[in-house]
Amino acid sequence: MRFELKELSRDVWRVLSRFLTNRILWLVLVAVVLFYVLLAQLFELQIVMADTFVAAPPQSRFVTRSVAARRGTIYDRHGRPLAVNVPVFVAKLDPSVVITNEALLELALLFERNGEQYVDDFPISREEPFEFLFTGPSEANIARQEFRWKEDMAVPNPRYATAEETWYFLRDQFGICEELSNEDARRVMNLRAPIFYQRLLDWSNYTPVPFVVAYDISAKTIAAIEEQNLMFGAVFTDIKTLRKYPAGRYVSHMVGYLRPITAEQLARNTHRGYTAEDLFGRAGLELSMEHHLRGTSGQQTFEVNSAGRRVSAPTWDSYPEPGNRVFLTIDLELQMAAFHILEEALSEALIRRLTLRNIPRDQMTTPEAAFMSFMRGHNLNIRRVLDAEPDNAAFAMRQYILARYPEATARRESEERIQSILIEGIREGFISPAKMLLTLIGTEQISDPYGEIAEQLISRPRTAQDVLIEKIRSRELTPQMFNMDPSTGSVVVTCIHTGDVLAAVSYPSYDNNRLVNTFDAEYFRHINELDPTHPMTNRPFMETRAPGSTFKMFTAAAALEEGVIGPNTRIFDGVRHTASGIPPVRCWHSGGHGSINVMQAIAVSCNFFFAECGFRLGNSRHASRSTLDGITTLNRYMEFFGLNDPTGVEIGEVHQQFVNQGYLGNTMASPEFKIHRGRIFNPNASVHDLRWRDGDTAQVTIGQGYNDYTPAQMARGMAIIGSRGRTYPLRLVGLIEDYAGNPIQRNTPTPTETAVEISDTTWDAIIEGMRLVTEPGAGGTAIGVFRNFPIRVAGKTGTAEQVGNRFSHTAFGAFAPYEEAQIAIYVNVPFSSTRAFSQMAAHVSRDVIGAALGIDAAPEHPLPLNTLRE
Repeated sequence: MRFELKELSRDVWRVLSRFLTNRILWLVLVAVVLFYVLLAQLFELQIVMADTFVAAPPQSRFVTRSVAARRGTIYDRHGRPLAVNVPVFVAKLDPSVVITNEALLELALLFERNGEQYVDDFPISREEPFEFLFTGPSEANIARQEFRWKEDMAVPNPRYATAEETWYFLRDQFGICEELSNEDARRVMNLRAPIFYQRLLDWSNYTPVPFVVAYDISAKTIAAIEEQNLMFGAVFTDIKTLRKYPAGRYVSHMVGYLRPITAEQLARNTHRGYTAEDLFGRAGLELSMEHHLRGTSGQQTFEVNSAGRRVSAPTWDSYPEPGNRVFLTIDLELQMAAFHILEEALSEALIRRLTLRNIPRDQMTTPEAAFMSFMRGHNLNIRRVLDAEPDNAAFAMRQYILARYPEATARRESEERIQSILIEGIREGFISPAKMLLTLIGTEQISDPYGEIAEQLISRPRTAQDVLIEKIRSRELTPQMFNMDPSTGSVVVTCIHTGDVLAAVSYPSYDNNRLVNTFDAEYFRHINELDPTHPMTNRPFMETRAPGSTFKMFTAAAALEEGVIGPNTRIFDGVRHTASGIPPVRCWHSGGHGSINVMQAIAVSCNFFFAECGFRLGNSRHASRSTLDGITTLNRYMEFFGLNDPTGVEIGEVHQQFVNQGYLGNTMASPEFKIHRGRIFNPNASVHDLRWRDGDTAQVTIGQGYNDYTPAQMARGMAIIGSRGRTYPLRLVGLIEDYAGNPIQRNTPTPTETAVEISDTTWDAIIEGMRLVTEPGAGGTAIGVFRNFPIRVAGKTGTAEQVGNRFSHTAFGAFAPYEEAQIAIYVNVPFSSTRAFSQMAAHVSRDVIGAALGIDAAPEHPLPLNTLRE
């Protein structure tokens, strides 16, 4: 019995052991336990914590992004392109994708090796000591830009942090390796900064916006990016349209340029759908026609993950609608011809001053003086001089600089000292004109493809003046660069019967292609801050000058219509008009013009005659009238001729400056304007001190004193005379149509209603006087200029003083042809009245009139306006 129990227990143990060591059993048990845990976890998630997950944010979301429309284009009156869009390949960087500093450095170096123009807007200089590179119209504006950028970069104490402190903070914050040079570190920071800026945004509002890092890249660069996609995972290529200005400097003041929208512009236009990534017009028609040119943005929706990276293809909610096409009244061919005519006249004036040809000795200049002025205008490329190698023609200048300033660099503060060293060297004779020309050859600012000019300058330095003249004549060296009187000017040509502005030349000009797409900050700084000729000034519409004798027809109209003189009234020229007060108005002709009528007075430009007209209009000792009556009466006629109003063009005019200053009164010469001007220069002046006097009226009658008008205003006045009183506002925009070619706005010429009517007798006298200016019969002041000219012109010369130690200004206003007026013209050349070329403005006017009327200004095969489509 005991044996059987023992055997039974052994069998039970054997069975139990076999059961416990069965792997299938254990696998089943583990599976059951795991399944139980899974069920418990699912219960916890789905039942217990259901409300929690409903309230929690999703791991991905859908976002919308505005897609800018293709910008509208701008053409001249014949369909020649002035502002167009050109499709190019661009490199973009997606800030939501991680990219290393090493990859960013390699990307920048790739662009440089392949000669790409990549975006460099990091606002700290390359070399030590570091400085900020912000530019702007004022110190306050620059300070605001600097503060805002440092704040966006999370720089501690952004109001007072220096450029050096900011540099080292960002270098550390961006984790840039200490072994990298400052130059390489800056390459990385330039690309890292915009990535950092976007990642500072709140994720709930963060839509990753890839940004352009290089424009118009080559196939070689595209291939390199694609081949190294592991390193450049955040970089991709795309097609983008760039803004191009085919006519460049010829129309830059009218067309303007684009830049990224500013914070102020965005705040004013958010309701229009603008975003921080949009471009916005910065000047000219790009600004004033912004809402026509922009078009209507489209909208895309796509899904992004928790890192903000796109995880789905975008879908279109709405497609962008391209902007409108704008056709101007400008004739590009005439505009270019007028520009070259003016520049050639200024160049020849400079050459005359250099050669003493038909010029008095006291008005001459020397190559040395010319190059000193050249240096004051910051026209020498200092960076290229300091980089010159021993085989470079500029190397000798580099040695000269370093011998006197061993620490010289191309930095701003260093540049000023270098300018002083070179100007002093020219003055003292250590730097010859030949050496300056060799330096310009070395910096590639003037051409010498075969080395013959350099060899000639080295062997025969005295030929430097001939080389200088040759380069001025070829326009490689321009009047703008030398900034020697005269070096600026303006031309305005209008259609008398419509008010169309056919040409509006401002010299010197600037290339707006360098301010769009890849913004050239150094170029902008030069034309905005350093160039003394102020090339960004829109002279036809923004620069006011005393018109001189071109004003006298307006005085004549007032005097004739008010009856203080008649067409045949003769006034004896007493040379000094003492009746109008002290100092007396003097006639320019020292012997006087004798007894003359109004037609002859216009022809010979007699100051005495018109001062007497002003005296008769209002002096209390004559006809029982008052001084204020005289100027008030004259002001009514000045207003009729458009001297108190903007001309009507669709871009900014000088009147807007007065409005911005809070002044809404008269802007023509008047008692009110005298008080305004007087208080600008002397805020403590009393009304009694600034009261109007007879002498003020006398100065106004001859175009001096408080007269100050733009060439466009004066051109409009000439057009009113040519049309015998029909007053049209000037306009630059002729037609606006949508992208499909449907007209939206056609500017139909509409004459302005006026309260003044002028008789035919008065018009006959004024127009006859203007004819006698250019044709024999009364000794007119421009007969020599228009002798044998095939087109009859009614015109008026003018000279006005402004700065005592500089030449006077010359101006010429006219309409042509005399028999049946078609165009009006006004030319102003500041500081050009020397005995050698006192009629410069008249010469320029003659040649521009010839270009406008002597040949067909339209293209040989003009394109219909609706055929220029993109």
